Amino acid sequence: MKVRSGHIVFDRKVTYKQLLPTFRAMFLKFLEETQQLPEDPESLGVLVEENLRDLRRGRKPEGYNREGAMRLIFPITDKRIEMYVYSKTRTADVPRIVEMISRMLQKGKLKHTIEWDKLTLYQEKKAS
Repeated sequence: MKVRSGHIVFDRKVTYKQLLPTFRAMFLKFLEETQQLPEDPESLGVLVEENLRDLRRGRKPEGYNREGAMRLIFPITDKRIEMYVYSKTRTADVPRIVEMISRMLQKGKLKHTIEWDKLTLYQEKKAS
């Protein structure tokens, strides 16, 4: 399956603080699998710590929203916590990465569902 985005939508009862135990390993695995690990260990440490600080405070983390092969985004939503992996092109890597993250979240007992290609911008383009 080739998709542009894979969305992980958490159960309504899941809070940002509940992501804390799983987040570091999940985030590092995402960066490793997408070959986006910063070469500088200090940069990596700051990137991880900024996200963990937000989670500790019960806030939406930044994720990984930098120029590169893929992004890990926590969109602003009113309903429930969500995150998605996004690639500029349709690729088989997005489902592989999303499924890997999903397994890590399942081990952390964080209930969620997966949806594919739900970015509104691209849905509108398809309809045109």
